[in-house]
Amino acid sequence: MQIKLPSERIRALLDMDPLQLPPYTSQILNLANQNAQGTRPRIVGQMSELIQEFSGRSVREWEDWYLARYGERLAVARERIRSMVAKLKEAINLIDDQMIDA
Repeated sequence: MQIKLPSERIRALLDMDPLQLPPYTSQILNLANQNAQGTRPRIVGQMSELIQEFSGRSVREWEDWYLARYGERLAVARERIRSMVAKLKEAINLIDDQMIDA
């Protein structure tokens, strides 16, 4: 059985403040990540398998466990996404009225 929890619900359950990003940035980050495939299992690990290896109970324990074993993967994911954001910036600057009209 698969359970889906929206990030807002997870943050509320963990007593975390809502994530506040400037307008449009979350859409750009999501698009960049989709194109860069920065959070694919081959980059950051297969979470459904990793959680089976994890023996702790808290989110903080998970964070410590994951970072100790796979923390370098986050840097790889971050760089892939950052690189794609730069490419999207360049592409946005190329858009002109002719492209919009096409």
